[in-house]
Amino acid sequence: MYIFDLKNADNKGNKTGGKAASLGEMLRMGLPVPHGYVITADAFENGSLKSAAAAELKDLVNKLPASHTWAVRSSAIGEDGNENSFAGAYDTILDVRKEDIEKAVLKVAASAENERVAVYAKERNTVTGGTAVVIQQYIKADLAGVLFTADPISGSRGKMTGSFVKGAGEKLVSGEGMDGEFVIDAVNYSFDGSGEMAPYAKKLYKYAKKLAADGIPKDIEWAVSGGHVYLLQSRPVTTLFRNSHEDFDINDSLCGELLLSKTNVGEIFLRPVSPVTSGMVDMISDVLGIPLISNVCGQLYLNISGICSMLMSFGVKKEKAFGMIKELAGGIPDTEVPVYPFDRNIVLKSVGNIIKNSFKKKDQKYHPKKIKGRFTELSFDLIGKIRKAESRSELLNIWNNDCEPFMTGVLSAITTGLDVKSLFGTRDRLEKICGTELADRLMSDCSGNGNIESLGPLLGIADIISGKMTREEYTVKYGHRDADEMELSMPFPYENANFPDNVIEEYKASGIDAYAMKAAQEKRREEAVNEFKAKYPSYSGKLDKMLKKYSDAVAGREIIRSDALRIFCIIREYLLRAGTLTGLGDDIFMLYTNEIKKLLAGDESCIKKIPVRRRNYEKQMKLPNFPSMICGRFTVEEWQASGSPGGYYRFGETTAQSGDNVISGVAGSAGQIEGTARVLKNIDDAASIEQGEILVVPAANIGWVRVFPKISALVTDVGAPLSHAVIVARELGIPAVVSCQSASAQIRTGDKIRVDGTLGKVFVV
Repeated sequence: MYIFDLKNADNKGNKTGGKAASLGEMLRMGLPVPHGYVITADAFENGSLKSAAAAELKDLVNKLPASHTWAVRSSAIGEDGNENSFAGAYDTILDVRKEDIEKAVLKVAASAENERVAVYAKERNTVTGGTAVVIQQYIKADLAGVLFTADPISGSRGKMTGSFVKGAGEKLVSGEGMDGEFVIDAVNYSFDGSGEMAPYAKKLYKYAKKLAADGIPKDIEWAVSGGHVYLLQSRPVTTLFRNSHEDFDINDSLCGELLLSKTNVGEIFLRPVSPVTSGMVDMISDVLGIPLISNVCGQLYLNISGICSMLMSFGVKKEKAFGMIKELAGGIPDTEVPVYPFDRNIVLKSVGNIIKNSFKKKDQKYHPKKIKGRFTELSFDLIGKIRKAESRSELLNIWNNDCEPFMTGVLSAITTGLDVKSLFGTRDRLEKICGTELADRLMSDCSGNGNIESLGPLLGIADIISGKMTREEYTVKYGHRDADEMELSMPFPYENANFPDNVIEEYKASGIDAYAMKAAQEKRREEAVNEFKAKYPSYSGKLDKMLKKYSDAVAGREIIRSDALRIFCIIREYLLRAGTLTGLGDDIFMLYTNEIKKLLAGDESCIKKIPVRRRNYEKQMKLPNFPSMICGRFTVEEWQASGSPGGYYRFGETTAQSGDNVISGVAGSAGQIEGTARVLKNIDDAASIEQGEILVVPAANIGWVRVFPKISALVTDVGAPLSHAVIVARELGIPAVVSCQSASAQIRTGDKIRVDGTLGKVFVV
C-alpha cells in the first residue's frame, strides 16, 4: 500500500516525510487541518509512479469530490524536520482539479532534482531522502499567513510573531510582500496588530500554543476561509535548536531568548563537559521536569528564564519569581528576564513519576524511606558490585536492576525535603526591610550552629590533623568531593592512592586555620544580627526564625548536592567498567548513557559517533571562558566581535559608529558582518558575485538561494523575515536585513558596508 489518509501518516516520517508526519500529528491532535492523503516516497521509481501506486492513485482520484480543488505538495524525507526545513526548495502546486492530480504529483516528485534542493543540502551538510507527496483539500483563503511561536531572530518564546496577506499565502512566503503584521503575547494573551486579523488571533493562538507545548518552537502556515481558521503546515524553527546532539555540537542559547547564568552551575562545572556528563545532566533535568541547565558549547549555565517561567506557571508573579531566585542566580544586570509559556503539568507529572516509580515492587529495596540516611553505605555496595561484573550482560543487569532504581530513590528522597520558599525568598524579604548591604551580611554565614556540607572537606582535614577523624573516615565521607566532582570523565579523589595525604600536605603548606576563619565569619554575622535588631526591633523575633529556616534550607541543599554526587560516583564506576568490558577505555565518555546500555546489549552502532564527538569536545576544551551571564543567542564569533566584557553579554547590543550612513530595515537573520557590497538587479547577473561579498538586491526569492554559499550577508529593499529565502539565510548563518526600501539605490557595488542583522540596520562606512 502506497497511499494513506493523512491521519495515518507515519509520525516519524520514515516513508511519508516530515510535512505529512506533521500534518498527521496535527489531525490526531484534533486541530483544523484540511483533509488529505499522502503518497509514500517508495511509490516512485525513475520519475514515475510504480504500477501498483498508480492504480491506487487512480482509485483515489475517482473517489474525490469534483466540488473541491486540491493542493499538491512535497513531503520529502528530512524536509520540515528538526534539523532542516528545505523551505521553498521543493515545488507546490495549488488549486489543482482532480483530473490534473496525477500530473501535479509527478511534477512535485520531480522537484527533488531542483538545483535549490541540492544547494541547500550541500550547505547544510545533509542528504536528501525520497520524496513523498501530499494531496490535500485546497483552502481558498480570505487571509493567509505565517505564525512563529517564537521570534525567529531573538528566539523569544514570550511573543508569537506573524504576518499575513489577503488571499493565498504564496505572495508572503515567496517574499513578494505582506499586508499586515501582528504580535501575540504568549504568556498572558494579548493581540497587537491589524484589525483584519483580530477576530481570528485568539483561536490561532490556542492552536499554536498546543503545537508548541512540546517545547519546540514552530513555524505555522495558516489560512482563514469563510470565518474559519485552518492550519496548513507546522514545522520546527530549525534555527532555534541546539546544533547537533548526535555530534555533540550543542548551543542551547540558540533555542530561544533565555537569561543564563554561570552562578552555581559554572562553579560546579569548571570546564566544558564531556558528552556523557552533558547527557546525564539533561536526563536529571528531564526526570525532574524542570529546565534547570543549559549547555552553551560545552559550558553549562543555570537557566534563569526556565526557572522563572516554571514558577510563574504555578501562579507566582514574575517579579516575585525573579526575587526568589536572586540568591541562586547571583548578581543580575538591570534587565528584563525573558519568560515563556510553561506547562506546569510537566513538573507535576515528573515528580509524580519519581514517587510512583519508588513504590514499584522491584524497587522496594530502594524505597526513599528505606534508603534515606544510607546513601553512602548503599553507593559503596553498588560500586563493589559494579567492579565485580565479568560480562557486558551482567553489568547491564546491575544498571537496570540496581543503579537506576537506586538513583530514582535518591532523587525522590532528596526532592521531598527541600525548603524552596526559604531558600529562594529570604534575601528578597530581608532586602525590603534593611537594604542590600545589611542583608548580604546577615546571609553571609549559612551554617547556623553547625557546618554545611560544602565546608566539610576543608574542616575535615583539620579534624584529621587534630585526631578527631581518621583518614579512612575522611575518604568515605568526602572522597567524592572535588573541583570536577560532577564531570564523569574526571576521577574522584578517592580513586587516587595518595588521597587524602596529598590534600593534608596542601592544607599544612597553606597555613590556613579553617576553624578560625569560620569563627571570624560567624562573628561578623553575629554583629550584623545585632545591628539589624538595633535598627529594626519590631522584626527581631521574625529575623531569628527567618535566618534559622534559611540556614536549614541551605544546609539541606548542600546535603542534597553531596548525596546526589553519590549517584555520579556510581555512574562513573559503571562507565569505567563498561569501558573495560567493551574495550573502548576513555572513549566511553564520548557516548550517552542510553547508547552505552545499547552497546552492552550488543548494538555497537554508537561507536562510529565517537570520533566527531571527541573532535568537538576537544575543540570546546580550547575555547575561552564565556561570559558569566548571557541573555539571548550567543556565538563565540559574535561575542568576540562585539567587544562585550566577560561579565555580561546581551545579544544584539551594538551601536552605529560616528559618521556612518545608516539604512534602516527589518532584522531578517541575526549576525554582524562588514564587507564589500555587490548590488544586483536580477538573478541573471549572479555570476558576477565574488566570494564573501554582501549581496544587495531589490528582492530575494527562493531562486537566489543557490548563490547564498558565496555571500557573507544579504540586504533587500523589500521582503519579510518570514519569507523562504530569509528562513534559509538564518539556517545558513548568513546575516540579513530586509525591507530597506531603497538600499539597492543608495549602495553601490564596491562600497564598504556593515550589516547588522540583529538590529535590522546597514551602515555604509
